[in-house]
Amino acid sequence: MASLLEIQNFSYTYQGAPGPALADISLAVNPGECVCVTGLSGCGKTTLLLAVKGLLYQGAASGTITVGVPGASSNGSTAGMVLQNAESQILCTAVSEEVAFGPENLCVPAEEIGDRVETALQAVGLNEYGSRTVEQLSLGQKQRLAIASVLSMQPQLLLLDEPTSQLDGPGKIQLLEVLQQLKSRGHALLITEHDLGPLHQIADWFVTMENGAIKNVTRKSPAHIAPEATPSSGRRSSGITRVLAARNLSLAYTGTGEVLKNLNITLARGELIHLFGCNGAGKSSFLRCVTGFLSPQSGEVEIAGIAGPRPEQLLGKVGFLFQNPQRQLFEDTVFAEVSFSLKRMRCDTGEVRQRVMDALSLCSVDHLVSRSPLTLSFGEQHRVALASVLAPQPELLLLDEPFAGLDFPQRYKILGILSELRERCGTTVVIVSHDRLPDPLWADRVLILEHGAIECN
Repeated sequence: MASLLEIQNFSYTYQGAPGPALADISLAVNPGECVCVTGLSGCGKTTLLLAVKGLLYQGAASGTITVGVPGASSNGSTAGMVLQNAESQILCTAVSEEVAFGPENLCVPAEEIGDRVETALQAVGLNEYGSRTVEQLSLGQKQRLAIASVLSMQPQLLLLDEPTSQLDGPGKIQLLEVLQQLKSRGHALLITEHDLGPLHQIADWFVTMENGAIKNVTRKSPAHIAPEATPSSGRRSSGITRVLAARNLSLAYTGTGEVLKNLNITLARGELIHLFGCNGAGKSSFLRCVTGFLSPQSGEVEIAGIAGPRPEQLLGKVGFLFQNPQRQLFEDTVFAEVSFSLKRMRCDTGEVRQRVMDALSLCSVDHLVSRSPLTLSFGEQHRVALASVLAPQPELLLLDEPFAGLDFPQRYKILGILSELRERCGTTVVIVSHDRLPDPLWADRVLILEHGAIECN
C-alpha cells in the first residue's frame, strides 16, 4: 500500500537556533491509518506538522517529505492542518463563510460548497451556528470551527496539533467519532497530543519524540511522565476577607441569548478555586464581567475592594491570564513582557528585575528572557503569560484554561506554583477549565458553571 505521507531522514534547524528542532525523522502514514505523536512540550511535535504541511521557511532542512498519492499536484489539496491555536487560522467573520473559504479557493463548484459546509459543521456539532459571527464562539467552539474548515476541503491527510486541548468531554467524543469516520473512508491522520487517553480507540501507532528525534514507536499508548502530585497544604481560608463578590449577575449576547443568569458567587482571601464547565458555558464571559472587560445587563460586582471595577483599576490587585496567550503578549522581549505591569506599578529597578526573574524561573522560562514572545511555541507563550500575571503578586489570580499546550509534568508544576503563591502571598486563585484538574485534591472548592448559574460540587 502506498503511503499518504512518507518522511525520510528529515532534519530541520530554525534560523539562528543552536541546534536542530527535528533530527533525522523517518515516518510513514498509510491511508486509513492514525499516527499519534507525543512528547514533552518543545520536543518538536508542532515543527514536524509544519514541515509536513510545507510551512517552514528560512531554516536549514535536509531529507525528504512526500505527501499524497503519486500524481497529486501539491500539499494544498492533499493535506489539511488544524493549528494548535485555532484562532490564528480563522480568517472570516461568519462561521459559514469560514468553512466555505477553503473549498472556494480550491475552485469547488458553487453548488457543492453548500453541501460541504453543512456536512463539516454537522460533523463538529456546529450545524446550528452557521449564521453566527466567529467572535460569538468560545475558544473550544473556535477549535471545532477550524476543524470543520479543514474537513470541508476533504483532505487525504489530516494534520491535527493537539486537537482535544480546548474541547470539553462531549466535544472530544464528537471529534473522535469524526476522526473514526475519516479513517474508515481512507483518510490518513497525523495527530500531536499530550493527553493520549481520548485517542486510544483510534490510534494505530504512538510515536514518542524527545529533543527533536523519534525515541519510540509502539502500538500501545505510552504513559505520560508526571511527577507525584503535590497536594495543597490544606490551609483553608477563614472566609473573613472577601476578595470577589458577584450578585445577580446576568449577561446576554445579541443573537446568542443569555449566558449568565442571576449568577451569585463569593470568594475569600487565600482560596484555591476550580471553576468547571463545558465549551460555551460562559466561563470566559464570567471572568471578563467581573474584571470589567464586559458590562453585564444586570447585577453587581465587587473585586479586590472595588465596586463596579474597570480593568485599569485592578493593576497589581488582580491578575488575569487569557485563554489565548497571544492576545496579551505585545512586548519585544520576554523580560519586557513580564516587567510591564511592575513598571506601571512604579516598582524600583532592582525589585522589577528580581520579581521578573523569580516569576520566569517558577514557570521554567527564564532561559527565554531575551526572546521575542511571538517567536515562542504556544506552550512557552502560555508560561510567559503566566509569569507576567504572577510577577505583580496579585490578591486575586484568574486563569482561563491555563493548561493548554502544556505537557503533564508542566501542569503539575503549575498547580504547585499556584499553591506556593497562596502560601506565600495569600493569593486567591481561580482556575477556569473544561477538564478536571490533574490533581483532584488541589482545589478547596469546585464550582460548576451550567445553564448560566454556579453550583458547588
